[in-house]
Amino acid sequence: MSEFTARSVAIFFSVYSSGEKLARSLRQCCTHVAILSGYSEEISRKFDCIITETGLLNEREIHTILDSSTALVLIEKAVGKMPQAKNAEYSLEQFSNCALLRVLPKNASNSTIKCAVYQLFAKMDSILSSQNTIAAAQSQLRTLLSSLPDIVYVLDEQGYFLYLNESVGLLGYLPSELIGKHFGSIIHPEDRPNISRDLVVEKIRQNNIMPTNPPKLFDERRSGSRMTRELEVRLLHKDGHVIYAMVNAYGEQAFDVPLFSDVVGKKLQTIGVIHDISAMHLYQESLEESLAAKERLLREIHHRIKSNLQLVASLAHLKQIDTKAAAAIEVLKDLETQIKSIALVHEALYQSERVDRLSARDFFGQFCHFAEEALERIGSTVHIKVSAEDYPLDPDLLVPLSLVLLYLLEGAYKASYERREKVEVYLSFVQKQNGMQIIEINGEGIFENADSIVMQALLKQAHANLEIPRGEDSGNFCRLIVETKSKMRGI
Repeated sequence: MSEFTARSVAIFFSVYSSGEKLARSLRQCCTHVAILSGYSEEISRKFDCIITETGLLNEREIHTILDSSTALVLIEKAVGKMPQAKNAEYSLEQFSNCALLRVLPKNASNSTIKCAVYQLFAKMDSILSSQNTIAAAQSQLRTLLSSLPDIVYVLDEQGYFLYLNESVGLLGYLPSELIGKHFGSIIHPEDRPNISRDLVVEKIRQNNIMPTNPPKLFDERRSGSRMTRELEVRLLHKDGHVIYAMVNAYGEQAFDVPLFSDVVGKKLQTIGVIHDISAMHLYQESLEESLAAKERLLREIHHRIKSNLQLVASLAHLKQIDTKAAAAIEVLKDLETQIKSIALVHEALYQSERVDRLSARDFFGQFCHFAEEALERIGSTVHIKVSAEDYPLDPDLLVPLSLVLLYLLEGAYKASYERREKVEVYLSFVQKQNGMQIIEINGEGIFENADSIVMQALLKQAHANLEIPRGEDSGNFCRLIVETKSKMRGI
């Protein structure tokens, strides 16, 4: 038993002779033993173990001894039960789970008491070894946290900071300046209602509607798949400027030994990591600003092209007035109409929300209205009815495609003029799941220019095929099949 020679034991018995006899037994093992005539709180800090009778200590004194990590052996006043102490109103049952407490019957022998003392010393060594291991791990943890570039924080139940590593300097603070303050002090005021657990929960209660997805919270207490991941939030630097951050947070599990217990000494609720994404956010903003500037430039380009084309169309119109040859006038009229059709495409792109795409529904509606005005001849009446789904059109193909449609519709106007009767044309647009776009046209005279060299050249430029069904029931119907970029790439 030489391993316990450095241990000190205090004996506090009501009968001095009983304590002296036990002391002689313990001294045989070279243990430092003292016999007490009374008890004070200072004694619990001087000895590794105190052996006494249940009636000599009250409840508060027992707590004081055990809280100081001093072992305690209590000798009962009677055998076989947990009696009430004469001088204290407590039951020994409330101390039954204490690791450093042994309760022995009154008739326990000195060897039994000595064995209990040695067991407690072994338990103390085990606890001390565990504490040393934990202290070393916590020291390594603190060293690791202090070297991290990201801010690591710990919050209590109410959302007040218990711990912050040195990286909080990114916000211009020392850890000591924020310890004890609420996390809301570093959050942008506009973001607080959306990331504070108490405020979000209260809002859900008032609305009486559970959100589809769990909200992301700065003071998150949940773990696993429901923990806060990649919460983007604005933080306030000490000097007032905004820092954009990404937060990952979770509620601490019920560990026997909390990882931060030696740092804060309190029950933990939330552990989180803050990553500075200001540079990424500013880069994203610059990209968006650059894209917006390019879109404005493209819109301006389309606007100027449209204006220039309208000028050319006006010159062609004036040329018709000065030209006397009927054939030349007809050519100039066609040229004017075609130029205006191209200008219409650029005008539609200029007005579109996105310069890289056009809505089929909007474009074909505008185009048919333009065609009715541009192709109108004296004595001809053509009504164009449009049905188009709201799919995007490729701007690169719109100019040749609009000219193809113009040639087809021009035939309908000629038929109406020659026959002096009303002609109705139906134009529909659909897009298949494979990306193929189909334009169907049905109307008298639309095949007038279908076989012309110009039509074939325009179809090639528009990446389109003109299908004319053959048969008695086909009537005046044709189909334009347009190969879009996604279809041509095999997507």
